[in-house]
Amino acid sequence: HNPALNLAGLAVYWVGDVADGFLARRLNQETLVGAQWDILADRLSVAFFYLNYLVLYPYLAPAIVLFLVQFMVVDHYLSNQYLRWPIMSPNYFYRVDPAIWRLNWSKPGKACNTGLITLLLLVTKSNAVVVPAVLVLLAIKLYSSARLLQLREPTVRQREPRPAKTTAKEQPRTATIQSSLAERAHRL
Repeated sequence: HNPALNLAGLAVYWVGDVADGFLARRLNQETLVGAQWDILADRLSVAFFYLNYLVLYPYLAPAIVLFLVQFMVVDHYLSNQYLRWPIMSPNYFYRVDPAIWRLNWSKPGKACNTGLITLLLLVTKSNAVVVPAVLVLLAIKLYSSARLLQLREPTVRQREPRPAKTTAKEQPRTATIQSSLAERAHRL
């Protein structure tokens, strides 16, 4: 029940998250698995802060619950969509769709995603201020999701029965798939 400790925990998380991302990019150590864990760790860390905040200020339940649904469900779905394209993380989504990237993963997009809402919550402690801001953020995420659904993936993935024996005609296709899988595994 200590607001200062809750805020300190949030600060440690944010500093660690920024440092981790910076070092991974700077040292060329980014991986698909690392990006997925980063997205999940973001959700868990932010949820801990907001749930602790809810215990301290239960009257803020509308703003907190709405934000957590937006962040833990809609934004989580959106953030993992980079896996559909040959990019390492959402940070590179500008290669797929610059508008979606600007709204969600550019520096201003990231700052508004949690930073602005958290700042408004801490400063105002007002549902009247925070709920409309979260609704705007949710509208941006839903717009981004709708836009995302209109994008074509780079390849069409189909389930095919695995042949018992590879024929000469199938060997080039099999080699292409194997090299694609090997490249994907290397990025992990």
